[in-house]
Amino acid sequence: MAVKKSAKTRRGIAGAAHTPKKKSVLDALIHKNKILTAINNIAIDIGRPLHLEELLNTAQEEILNLLKIKKSIIYLVKNNKLEAITFRGLNEDIVSQVKIINVGDGPAGKAVNTKKIIIVDDISSSHCEIMNISNIKGIKGCIFIPLKSKERVMGVLTLCLEGPNPIIKEINLLESISNHVGTLIENALLFKEKELAYEELKAIQDRLVQMETLTAIGKLTAGLAHEIATPLNIISGRAEYLLSELGETDIRSENLKVIISQIERITELVKRLLTLAGSEKTKVEDININNIVSDMLAFMERKIINTGINIETFLGDNLPSIKINQHKLQQVFINIISNSIDATQRGGKISLRTYSIKEKPAGAVLEPPLQNSFICVEISDTGCGIEEKHLNKIFDPFFTTKKSGEGTGLGLAITKSIIEEYGGDIEVKSSVGKGTTFIIRLPAEE
Repeated sequence: MAVKKSAKTRRGIAGAAHTPKKKSVLDALIHKNKILTAINNIAIDIGRPLHLEELLNTAQEEILNLLKIKKSIIYLVKNNKLEAITFRGLNEDIVSQVKIINVGDGPAGKAVNTKKIIIVDDISSSHCEIMNISNIKGIKGCIFIPLKSKERVMGVLTLCLEGPNPIIKEINLLESISNHVGTLIENALLFKEKELAYEELKAIQDRLVQMETLTAIGKLTAGLAHEIATPLNIISGRAEYLLSELGETDIRSENLKVIISQIERITELVKRLLTLAGSEKTKVEDININNIVSDMLAFMERKIINTGINIETFLGDNLPSIKINQHKLQQVFINIISNSIDATQRGGKISLRTYSIKEKPAGAVLEPPLQNSFICVEISDTGCGIEEKHLNKIFDPFFTTKKSGEGTGLGLAITKSIIEEYGGDIEVKSSVGKGTTFIIRLPAEE
């Protein structure tokens, strides 16, 4: 006898029959939603003024979660090379092996040059830039996705696959992701450039204010020096008159001699202040380098003593004279010595050495060639030294390694300008922790 099934049972069977299809559609919708969410999140980041590494970290997390991939590296294009900036699922030691990739014939370089996605199924048997990390357990293949902004490739996203991945079939999705991330990188770089430009502009404005202040101080110093000179002359004249009245045998004469001696010392300091403040700036004369060095050290004597730094001088004999403005040459030495003092700790040492050399002029063809004479001044210290990365910048205007407010960044730039103005050159040698040596060469008078 046939059994009649209830309507409820029939609906249950029919529903069960359609469940796999509904689940498939639902999964597809969920996957589509995840894609849109990931792309939307990256698109939102494009408009945010965040730093590049922060943006790339965020975008990389979104991409890996979406694609269900654990290992990846993001490279940026720099000077025809790819440099790893961020990575996931790989430790730093591993990534260091492929930190820099030349944009050559490998798949990463091809992705840059062709602006197309390159897929490598087996990196161990291919000419792949990162094949030397293929022995890492789990990495079988790679996808190299060029990160484009318009038609410019900003970098490459390298996805490390542990096996066949269905995402390979979704080229359109990968293209969309690459375009979004490429735009993200370009915007972040532009933001960074804007930040640096703003900081540089602000620094220049601050230093221009400092320059104006220094100019005002120079004018004030010159005015005060002139004002001080007059009463000093009066005091000195009266003291000398009293000395002549009292005679050498009077006990009070010794006190007058002390007064006259100290007035002469103050007068000499006033003259030096006038020189440094700019008096007779354009006057060029034949001078003896040793005299300038000695005068400069005498002027800075008190500052040097207070710092507890030892000064050594090795001044050459019978040096030829040089034709230069005395004020400007003093400024050169004061700038360098001041920097040496700042860099050297108490108990350290600063050495000054003068000597002459003869050199064949550049391009000389005469036999025997004529030789040019130069006066050299070496100023060495036992201070903290200068990092190698800064050596080619120390003569740039406004460049300084000192803390804010401790230096204008103009001293060495002015120093180099003065030396070159009179046909000379300046060289610096330095080692971190061992000290710095400046070598100044100036043409000598024949």
